[in-house]
Amino acid sequence: MRNRGTGFGWAAGLLLCGFACTMAFGGERPAGDQSANNAARTIKIGAVAYSPSAVTIFEGVCRYLNRNGLPADYVLYSNYDALVEALEKHQVDIAWNTPLAHAQYHLKSGGASQTLAMRDVDCNVRVVLVARSDANIRSLADLKGKTLVLGSEQAAEAYVLPVHFLVQDGVNLSKVKVLGLDGRVDLRGNPCSSEVHVLKAVNEGTGQAGIIGERLWNHLSREQPDQVSGLKAIWASPPFSHCVFTAAKDFDKTRAGQFTKLMLAMNPHDPATADAMNLEGTKRWVAGSQNGFEELFKALSQENCCCSGSCGQ
Repeated sequence: MRNRGTGFGWAAGLLLCGFACTMAFGGERPAGDQSANNAARTIKIGAVAYSPSAVTIFEGVCRYLNRNGLPADYVLYSNYDALVEALEKHQVDIAWNTPLAHAQYHLKSGGASQTLAMRDVDCNVRVVLVARSDANIRSLADLKGKTLVLGSEQAAEAYVLPVHFLVQDGVNLSKVKVLGLDGRVDLRGNPCSSEVHVLKAVNEGTGQAGIIGERLWNHLSREQPDQVSGLKAIWASPPFSHCVFTAAKDFDKTRAGQFTKLMLAMNPHDPATADAMNLEGTKRWVAGSQNGFEELFKALSQENCCCSGSCGQ
């Protein structure tokens, strides 16, 4: 599995993605006797240490869950491959996943997983194709012969989904020079920051067009128009979902429901959880759903099909 990450950010590159190098900053507890009362067992939440703030976030989340009757602890991993593997092996009960990590786990699990909770900003996410005003690009057809800048291949929103949607909309990418910034950005483990690098590359003329998040585009257009004065948006993707708390299909439904209910009740004005919610860039949590991931499932399934040499058969 390719080590692709997630998380989404609009102006600041939120989080919002090998080997399983775990860091139990939350004070990992032994799993205990599996025959013990399941209702009293501590649920284990897994996440990636995408920044030092991950400790503050999951300390706050687990403190809140424990305070409200759901025993919880957390483990931080170095990358999303390790986190997905931990979820597969039931080393964690719930994983805070990027869209790509969620989709990879879902497909590896035979198309079965539970989506528990998401941030408000994880719903109806779109990316836009922005082009230089001097590039003579007025529609997708005008991309022929031009250079299109994409972000990290480890981010669904920066590479996988834009390619998938553009092909669906009739773009022949063999006629376009695709410049992926994978390997040249995200050195701190946060591929979602790649949209900033894409914007920089297009502004500097490295490419004539590029893919960035719609929220970033709208924010800059409103608040910092000088940064996008030489650009125009010519296409927007269909909506899709971003980061999500994922659980295995056999994770206890009652406890899954309790977790979701408590996350949705989290108050951004409660001093005990305000830091965690602020650092995650959310004002409220919403119930998770597979509905926003269908196109990503399809894109990855088609990619795997082509990699196996069986496409078109």
